[in-house]
Amino acid sequence: MSAQKFEDRFRSAHELWSSGAWLFSAVVLLLYRPPYWPLMILAALALCGMRIRDVKRLYAFRASLSLSRLRTIKLNDLLMRSRRLRKEREILSLGRGFDWSQRHVETARQVLNRNADELPDVPEVIKRQAARLERIPKHQRTAIDKAVAALLKGILPENTRPILDSDIGEPWIHGLGVAEEKDVGIPLSALPGHTLITGTTRAGKTRLFEAVTAQIIDMGSALIVIDPKKDIDWVSMLNTMCQKTGRKFLYFDPAQPHKSIRLQPLQNWNNISEPATRIGQLVDADGSFAAFAWKTLYRVHRALIAAGERPTIRNTKRYVQMGVEGLAEKILQNHFAKKHGPDWDRDLRSLPTTGKQAMSRLDWCILKYIDEGDTDDTIDGIISMVRHSKEHYSKMVQVLEPILEMLGSDEIGDLLSPDPMDTSDTRPIYDMRKVIDEKAVLYIGLDSLSNKIIASAIGSILLADLSSTLGAIYNFSAPADAFLFVDETAEVANDQLLQILNKGGGAGMKCFLAMQAIADLTVRLGSKDKCEQVLANLNNLISLRVRSTETAKYVSEMFGEVQARSLSVSYSSGSESSAAFTEFRSNTSRSLESSATSLVPPELLTRLPPLHYFAFAAGRGMFKGVIEFIEAKRIAP
Repeated sequence: MSAQKFEDRFRSAHELWSSGAWLFSAVVLLLYRPPYWPLMILAALALCGMRIRDVKRLYAFRASLSLSRLRTIKLNDLLMRSRRLRKEREILSLGRGFDWSQRHVETARQVLNRNADELPDVPEVIKRQAARLERIPKHQRTAIDKAVAALLKGILPENTRPILDSDIGEPWIHGLGVAEEKDVGIPLSALPGHTLITGTTRAGKTRLFEAVTAQIIDMGSALIVIDPKKDIDWVSMLNTMCQKTGRKFLYFDPAQPHKSIRLQPLQNWNNISEPATRIGQLVDADGSFAAFAWKTLYRVHRALIAAGERPTIRNTKRYVQMGVEGLAEKILQNHFAKKHGPDWDRDLRSLPTTGKQAMSRLDWCILKYIDEGDTDDTIDGIISMVRHSKEHYSKMVQVLEPILEMLGSDEIGDLLSPDPMDTSDTRPIYDMRKVIDEKAVLYIGLDSLSNKIIASAIGSILLADLSSTLGAIYNFSAPADAFLFVDETAEVANDQLLQILNKGGGAGMKCFLAMQAIADLTVRLGSKDKCEQVLANLNNLISLRVRSTETAKYVSEMFGEVQARSLSVSYSSGSESSAAFTEFRSNTSRSLESSATSLVPPELLTRLPPLHYFAFAAGRGMFKGVIEFIEAKRIAP
C-alpha cells in the first residue's frame, strides 16, 4: 500500500494531455450527438476537471518552490490568534507551518539530488498571465481576466514574489508543504520541560523571541529576560506589550544606569554558604586558590550576618580588600555585650596604650574571648582571618579581588549593591523573588559588546540568585508561573543554570535558552559532559538556520530517522550481431527503494531562510514553521 502512494512530483504533467483529451471528447460528443450525449458530455467534462485539478495541484507545488512569501502580522492579530489557540488547542503559537513527515523528506531529497536548472517549473504562459493581471486593476478586469485570475489563484497565491539573488536561504524547503499550512505551536503542558532555540546570526531569533514573549506577557506570567547583547527591538516590544496590558516593566542595563532599576543578587538564599558560592563560582581559579577564595567569602558573610548586616557585593569587597579587623571587633563586642551586659568593657579603661605591653582594643577582645574558652564558629573564623599572615592572605585573594572590583565598584556597584537607606537614589530596588511574586517583566541587558567579562559575571550571579529563589519556592511555596529567556546562553551559563533546568520546572519556571552553536556552550562549561547535561534538560527544540556542522547534526539526530523511498529507473537497449540492422531490443525497469535517512537532514538546517525553523515539541510533534514579522509601533523604555 505504501509503495502505491509514492509520487514523483517532478515528473512531466501527464494529466495536462489527459485533460485535453477529455475536453476534445466533449467537443466531439457535442458535434455528433450520439445517444445519451448530454450525460456523456457531463462525464467527459467531469473527468477533464479532475485532471485540470491534478495539473493545478502539481503546478502549485512547483510554483511553491520558486516563490518567496511575505510573512507579516499585526500585533493585535497575533494576540487574538494566540488566545484562540490557547483556549481551543492549549498551545503557544509559533506562527504558521505544517507537520513534517516522511513524504516531505523524500521530496526534499529529490530537490537536493538535482541541479537547479533540472527542477521543473510552471509554464511560462502562467507566469506571463500572472504578470499581466498584476498590471490590471481589479475593477478594470474583464470576465475572461477574472476567470484566468481564479484559475491562477491556487497556483500563484497573493503576497508572493520570485526568489531574488539577494535572498537568504532556500524558500523551497517550506514550499514542500505550504499547501498544508496551519497554526502551529508548542503544547502548554510541554513548556515546563524547557526549550532549546538554535540559530546563527540574522536567522530570526529576535523575531521569534518577540512573538513568544508578547504572548507570555499577554498570559499574565512573570517573565525574566537575560540578553547579553541587548537587542533594542526586543526591549521595545516588551515595553510595548507591558503598556498595552498594564504589566510592570523593569529594565536593568549597566550601560545606562540612569534608566536602570537596581538588583540585589545576594538578597535571597536558603543557606549562608550560598552567597559565597555565587561569587566564588565567578573566580577564575581552581584548586587551593579557589578553595581559599570561597573560605574567605564564607567567613566574611557569616561575620556580616552576625554583625547585623546583610551581605552585598560592595561590603564583601570592602572587607576582603581592607581587612576584617573592624568587623571582627564589632562581632566580638556584640558577643561580650550579650554575655556580660553593657559593662563588659570596664577593664579596657586600664588597658596600656603605650610601651611594650600596648594592646589594641581588638587584641584585648580576642584574648578575652580565648581566655573565657568560648566557642563560636563565626567568631573563630574571623579571628583566624585576623591572625592570618598578611603576605600570604594578600597573595591568595588576588584571584578574588578582580571579580569583586568589577561587580562592587562605581556605577555597577550601585546597581548590584543598592543601599535602601540612601533616599537620594530613587531607582527601584528589586530581587528575583520580588519580580516573580509581582509577576513583573524584567529585562536584563548585559551589554556584552562593550565589556564581555563584566556582562558574563553579572549574568552568572543573577542566574545564581534565580536558582536560589526557585529553590525556596520549590521547598516552601506553591509553584510560580514564570518564564526565563536567555539569549546567547554560552555567555552566562553556569552550574546554577543547570540547577534551574533540572529542578526549576517543579517551581513553575519554564525556560527558553538560545545559542548559535553547541560548541559555544561546551567551551563555556569546560566539558562536553556538562554541555550534555544542559542539553538533556531541554525537551523542546526550535532550530532556525544554523552554520555549525556539529549543531546541525545534533538537531538532525533529535528528529530521528525514517525510511525514505526513492524511485529508480533504468533503461537498456541493444541488438544481436546476427540480427538484421533494423532489429533491436530495449528494456525499461522501475524499482522503489527505501533507505534510512534523517527526518530533517543537516543540509536543510543550514539552508533555512530567516524566520523559518524546524521544531520538535513534547517528544512527538515535529513541524516546519515560519514566524511572522510583527507590525507594531514599538515604544523604547
